Formats: sequence, structure tokens, C-alpha cells
Amino acid sequence: MTKNFTEEYVPINGIYQYFLHIANASKDVLIMLHGGPGIPNSCIAYHQQPYLDFCNVVYYDQRGTGKTQLKNKVTPDSLSLDVLLEDLKQTVDYAKHKYETDRIFLAGHSWGTMLGTQYIIKYPQTVAGYIGYGQVVATATQDRSWYEHLKALVLKSGDQEDIKAICSVNDNFPNIDRQEFVITSALLGELEYKYGFRANDVFELYNKSPIMTSEDEIQLSQSEEFNRKLVDEVFIGYDIGNVKEYQVPVYYVLGRHDEWTTSTIAAEYFETIQAPKKGLYWIEDAGHLPDTDNPSAFFKAIKEIIAL
Repeated sequence: MTKNFTEEYVPINGIYQYFLHIANASKDVLIMLHGGPGIPNSCIAYHQQPYLDFCNVVYYDQRGTGKTQLKNKVTPDSLSLDVLLEDLKQTVDYAKHKYETDRIFLAGHSWGTMLGTQYIIKYPQTVAGYIGYGQVVATATQDRSWYEHLKALVLKSGDQEDIKAICSVNDNFPNIDRQEFVITSALLGELEYKYGFRANDVFELYNKSPIMTSEDEIQLSQSEEFNRKLVDEVFIGYDIGNVKEYQVPVYYVLGRHDEWTTSTIAAEYFETIQAPKKGLYWIEDAGHLPDTDNPSAFFKAIKEIIAL
């Protein structure tokens, strides 16, 4: 990643949060809302930079994540959806001031789609549009679909060790005891990495990042456990199926092979909503991470959306 980006810590909602900017001669700003929670995408900005010649792009490590957490050492008990929504509101205000524009677009991935969707429901007048990829609609429905798809792939593989592992899963997943859910999700995550669609190894991308340090690696390894309370608060029972009207333009950019958050379920929901503008884009040769699996097609879609 050539040095045409800037890094800074910005006072946001009582703490200093980490920002990485890729600036262009544009009045359009794209704020990237990473997934996890606790999985920063600032460290893969270098991989995406060659495709970001059409707008200003702002990556920030959310409270409790990455370089923001290394700077502040917040506690798990201090994390909540309300706090993160206020963080995002102040981030939007900051971006408007820095770039002297009202043309702010949110691009949320996975957990970031939950944060972004709740944000546009609460503060619809503050942004020009919302873009979701790896879109979460209903956690229980999408988790069930993920499990069934993965089980079919493993059984078809003939790998006896993996078959034994998948058959050990309580078939009522995800409607199981919380502790069992955590253990099961970890197992399914390992199998997903082996059998799921990934054009690029995201962990290899992290390792090659010019901003990734040993401290960042340790922080990343602890993110799942650190964010457990937030996950329990927001993920369990999350369902936006009854939200049918949005007051801002809404776009979904979905990986054709995303089974983690089941893109077909997201697409079905998308057809039921109303918004001032809306659009659905399919990214071929991509799964849950279309921005890394097929960045050329992904950011071509983002460019088209912002130009509308």
C-alpha cells in the first residue's frame, strides 16, 4: 500500500478512535462499517485501495476493536448497540466536517450491516445512502440456513473426520443453549473456512497488511471473546423482517455464494422493502466477503451506486 493514505486518532464520544483515510478529489464519502464485532477492515484497506479512485473512503476501528481498543482499553461491559450508534453518529458528523460535504454513504459488512441498518432507522436524515454486504436480516433464519448448507457440503465430501464433527452438532441449531451455541458456532466456523467460498484468504491479507502489528494480531485473536456481551445483546433474536420502509436509499451488494449470512434470504427481504431509491447487486465469484473475493466487481457496484 503506497503512502497515499492517512491515519489519525479522533475524539469520538469520549474516547480516541482510530481512522484510516483514502482521499480523492470528490465530495462523496464512503464510511466502511466492519464486521465481527471486533474484526477491523482498516488492515485490508491496502488490498482495496487500487479500486478506490472514485470517492473518499473512511475506515475506522469501532469501539472495542483493533487500534481503537489498543489506544483506550475499554471494557466489554461498556459496549452496547446504543453506544456504538452514538459513535457512528459522531463519526458521520466528523466526516461531514472534514470533507465539507453531506454526501456520506455507509457501507456495512456482516455485523456492520446490523449497526448500519439500525443507524439509518434511527438517524435517516444524516446520510445519503446505505450499502449492505454480507447483510444480516434474521440471525436465527440465516444461521439455520448456513448450518444446513454446510452440513450438506460436509456429508457430500466423504471426509469422515469432518462428517463426525458436523454430525455431533445439535440438530436444533441455532435454537440451543447459549454456551452450546458458542461452541457449535466455533466448530461450524472452522468447517466454513474449509468448505465455504473464499477466493482470497482473508487471514493472509491481514498478515500482509502494512499497518498490522503484533499488538494488532493479539487484539484480533481476543476479539470474539471480548465482544461476547455485545453479541448476546444484539444478535440473539435479531430480525428486521418487519421493517418494510426506509427513509434513505438502500442498496445490497451480495456475494452470490454467501451462505454465512445467506444472500438469498437477504435478497428475498430486499424485494419487500420500500426506499427513496433501492438497488440489488450480485457479485459473482464471491461469498461472504465480496470486497476481498472479487474487489473489482464489488467496488464497481459501489461506484455505480454512489453515482446514482
